[in-house]
Amino acid sequence: MAKDRAERSEKSKKAVVSVMRCGSYEAGQLRASVEESLAPFGGIGAFVKPGQRVLLKPNLLSAKAPDRAITTHPDFVRTVALMVREKGAEPVIGDSPGGAIRGIQRVWNNTGIAEMASSEGIELVNFEASGLKEVESGEYRLYISKPVLDADVIINLAKLKTHTLTLLTCGVKNIFGVIPGFRKAEYHKLYPKPDKFAEMLVELYSFVKPALTIVDGILSMEGNGPSSGKVRKTGVIIAGEDAVAVDAVAARMIGFEEGQIDTTRIAGLRGIGTASISKIEITGNGREEKPEGFLLPSNRGIRLIPGPLVKMIAPLVWLKLEIDPERCTVCEQCLKSCPVGAISRKGDILKVDHSNCIQCMCCHELCPENTIDIKMSWLARLFA
Repeated sequence: MAKDRAERSEKSKKAVVSVMRCGSYEAGQLRASVEESLAPFGGIGAFVKPGQRVLLKPNLLSAKAPDRAITTHPDFVRTVALMVREKGAEPVIGDSPGGAIRGIQRVWNNTGIAEMASSEGIELVNFEASGLKEVESGEYRLYISKPVLDADVIINLAKLKTHTLTLLTCGVKNIFGVIPGFRKAEYHKLYPKPDKFAEMLVELYSFVKPALTIVDGILSMEGNGPSSGKVRKTGVIIAGEDAVAVDAVAARMIGFEEGQIDTTRIAGLRGIGTASISKIEITGNGREEKPEGFLLPSNRGIRLIPGPLVKMIAPLVWLKLEIDPERCTVCEQCLKSCPVGAISRKGDILKVDHSNCIQCMCCHELCPENTIDIKMSWLARLFA
């Protein structure tokens, strides 16, 4: 009996992450899978109460159609919004996409969010135009959109994707979208190194702390995400109260080693979330899913080279971002989004000044035509 009690006590200490299979965005199947994914936590009613204003925070990176797997699918957002409304709460949808440089309405329209929200009578919140508040959190000065701070509950509707800077963009990274407009570029400039940028993201997540994270992993992105990778049907929904644990499960599922995702590792060390798979209880019919041959970012191996070795072989290990003039439409999205002004235009040609480039990957992430390529030296490719 004592042993049983000890086992139950140890199990209760574990973070719970639910993984459910879901093969499509068809309404009936999607609704059933989302409900099942939330069952271990008491359902959506455990997080929202009548009269509350519930902010749904999807990943709306850029103005692309939902079948590109760049953004959280509008039907995924719809499903959660209707579940919230059925509990007597008011769902609203908000984000600050990088693509908003060319207009937030364009992002709403192209991602299918505008049509969905209009048909369901759901308010869309423009973080760019809603004001912000400066807050102190640890050693950081954070600029957070006011609707985020005013919400009674935040539900994080992330997308499962690889990312060339942070390796994974899922629960924790999705919270970066609560920072409006060009402020995001400032953070890339202040924290250009992946580990330092991850530390800032973890602090931001700890301050905002969504009540629930639900990941759209029905269509995911592999390779050099978050916008230039390949669409991959993974057919899962991942949910949990702890986005750090959710990310740990998602990372293992697609092939990352434990500790490889900076945000997850740092959050675990700081006690902000559960980073170790051994301390996570994984439930659901998709808990054993592991997509075969899932492509990880091509530059991930370079980050594993020990520091002293990097200094010795630095001249031979390099990564550069190149804009393909044949594919480039000269929309200047990259030029406007570069936090250090490392991109310039001469006539109809855009070029990256590698001496100033901090490799924050903003241009690669936001290019609407996927014209920015990652070039690596032969030695760098050995580590990729």
